[in-house]
Amino acid sequence: MISRKLEYLIALSKEGHFARAAAACSVSQPALSAGIQQLEQELGVAIVKRGQRFQGFTEQGEIVLAWANQMESQCKRLYQELKDSRDHLAGTLRIGLLNSTAPFASIFTIAFTRRFPEVNLVVSVQSPYNIQQGIEEGLFDVAITYLDQQSRESRSYFLYTQEYYFLTKQGSKYLPARAIDWDDLKGIPLCIFPSETQVYGMEVVATLGSPHPNTPRIETNNMMVLLGHVGTGEWASVLPKPVLFMIAGSDEFTVMPLPRTPEAGGIGIVVPQQKTESPLADAFFRIATSPDVLTHFQAFNEPSSATLRILPR
Repeated sequence: MISRKLEYLIALSKEGHFARAAAACSVSQPALSAGIQQLEQELGVAIVKRGQRFQGFTEQGEIVLAWANQMESQCKRLYQELKDSRDHLAGTLRIGLLNSTAPFASIFTIAFTRRFPEVNLVVSVQSPYNIQQGIEEGLFDVAITYLDQQSRESRSYFLYTQEYYFLTKQGSKYLPARAIDWDDLKGIPLCIFPSETQVYGMEVVATLGSPHPNTPRIETNNMMVLLGHVGTGEWASVLPKPVLFMIAGSDEFTVMPLPRTPEAGGIGIVVPQQKTESPLADAFFRIATSPDVLTHFQAFNEPSSATLRILPR
């Protein structure tokens, strides 16, 4: 909330060094220097004593720095007051989800509703494109989606990189003796989700969409239909990592990790930049990224032989 240029000034005062101040602000040194110069032009005074190294502030610069520190202190007080007011949140929080993230969404929503039972959640499963459009148009307060599509101004938290697994019936004739590659799938009968379900990334859709001639293929938007076909041993499938845990505890299937695709994207929690920050979105982000909730998520996201038969690469 405090001006970015004033943040540069405060960091320079604390670090006493341009490069260290830039690192503290997560910007380049030229960007930090340019920001301070712009502030000097806006105020019409010299703030920093000129030299090859940082030599301190001018008399006017000390005045500007005092105001900057005061503003920072007031902002912290404001955030604390707003934080205290969040104890009584109510309203509706709109969440956009990728289809492949649906299996673990309840980890975050349950933790949130336990803390704020008066808040209603509207959870919408959408394509990456629709989520991005919804964020830009203000239709979503928070999203779990690909991070590489988001503006740098958005607040985000990385959860995992998208991975895919080959699924077969245990002991299936399609289970290779060696590590499996994407090209191997073109000659195997697959039962998979259609592209419009947005379960797979676009590069995976393109790869799965070109099987060898006379290789049977079934597409279904129903998980039970997919598992029913794979369970016959006549079909195999490809699933994103989170979806695998819909069959956790079953000894009927075996899975093998597929090589990570070149375009594999990071998936995380995103709170879009807005003119007025949503207290509900901020509360969801804080709870979803709290140590207890993230520990629960990591336990879900790390496959083990106790919950699923996974062969090594």
